[in-house]
Amino acid sequence: LTPLCSMVAACSPRYLVEPVMLVFMFSYIMQIIYSSGIYQADVWYSQTKNETLVRHCLYNKEDEICKNLSEDGTKTFSMFNMYLSIESSLVGIVVNLLVAYIADRVSRTTILLVSLFTSVIGSGVLLLNSLIMATPRYIYFISVFICYMGGGFGAFMGTSMAFISDITDKNSRTSRIAIADSMLQLGALFGTFIGGQLMSHAAWFTTPLICVILNALLGFYVMFVIRNPQRVKTPKADSLKEMMTQMVDVYTTQSRNRTRIWILSAAYLFHFTAFLAYAGFFVNYLLMPPFNWPADRIGLISSISSIANFLLVLTVPLMRMAKIPETLIAAVSCGMCAAGFGVVCIAKSFAIITIANILKGGSGVALAVYRARLSKVVKPNQYGQLFMVLNSFESLAILISSVGLYQIYLLTRKWFSGFAFIILAVLEFTAMLLTLWDGYLAKAQGDTDDSDPQLVIQDGDEDQLIIPDQFNANGETVRISSNSSSVRA
Repeated sequence: LTPLCSMVAACSPRYLVEPVMLVFMFSYIMQIIYSSGIYQADVWYSQTKNETLVRHCLYNKEDEICKNLSEDGTKTFSMFNMYLSIESSLVGIVVNLLVAYIADRVSRTTILLVSLFTSVIGSGVLLLNSLIMATPRYIYFISVFICYMGGGFGAFMGTSMAFISDITDKNSRTSRIAIADSMLQLGALFGTFIGGQLMSHAAWFTTPLICVILNALLGFYVMFVIRNPQRVKTPKADSLKEMMTQMVDVYTTQSRNRTRIWILSAAYLFHFTAFLAYAGFFVNYLLMPPFNWPADRIGLISSISSIANFLLVLTVPLMRMAKIPETLIAAVSCGMCAAGFGVVCIAKSFAIITIANILKGGSGVALAVYRARLSKVVKPNQYGQLFMVLNSFESLAILISSVGLYQIYLLTRKWFSGFAFIILAVLEFTAMLLTLWDGYLAKAQGDTDDSDPQLVIQDGDEDQLIIPDQFNANGETVRISSNSSSVRA
């Protein structure tokens, strides 16, 4: 861990955004657990009027006293989750595309602050709802809508990744993005554990209150500590048509790297969809016959998988130090996930399913590599737009996985419950082939993992030669003179 720690320690606190991402993810996961748990508790409480029984059944659904209650509540809860996923996906796609237009035209901290502000308001709605003991079910949809109208999770994380791309060069970017992704894994792990404990033992208002406080503190940290990196801003559009075009011009502008951008984005979408879909129905798969496993046993497997994901993502900087090609890293990661999904669909024992979930833990590795590789084939003044469009792809993946793939799982589980996992393995295999194709194109173009494609004049952009800024250990810009004959040459 020494080289990883030294890489982060060498960065000035004014450019250290990873801790902010960790805390934000922690708060975000706790709020999801709270919203899901309190909704199901609301359904059950309306039937029993017994809060003690409701708390018990939230985490002990296999108990005899909870079985009849759980059957009715779970059906309603599944519908709630599907509707919530549809809302967050559709709002997320639209808002992320709108934010993509301004992502490189305003400061990074402005978007971070707006996302945090709307997150505070969304958590505050849930807090107020808990304090007045009113539980109309539409309140959760209002909270999600408020959070996503400010960009929500996607805008915050996309801007954070663009921030990291601004302050790193090509040599260190993959490692730095992997470290940021490991912070997200750690935040999700702690958020799941602590959020579950709070739902089980603390007052209902505790979780949204903590989320409000954490997001407010993050806002002050971003406002007074985080410093905007120096970068080239994109000029504003002169018309609505031009603005609509510029939202996604990273994908539409003719350039030598456009094919690679589409290939990597497609691989990212396939991989992320499989990752989300697996998380969506893996628990239900083990709760239902022929397994009928208790929740604590399934929770143990999920925890092992999360820890494996966190540790595997941390190996990316070490593999890059060993000069292992990024294409190989991402392809092997997708292959591990495909193998894990294939094993799960036929495995019956606890040990084999646990091993399969450890293999699936490689999913975070591919996501980090895809983000880094995409940032290396676009212009420096398109980082924000790139990551916001990627967030729209993530919202689309949520829609595909929660509505399409989950319904396929429900329809096929009676005759072969593992069929849906085969579909996920095919998605991962497709992502692996796309990754290898990108590696072939990069080699054909003469680009390496650490090369700088922006120094090559792109078709139609002869008058827009871009020379990326160089950065020292503190993330401060070191300007390159463009007047010398050697630079022009």
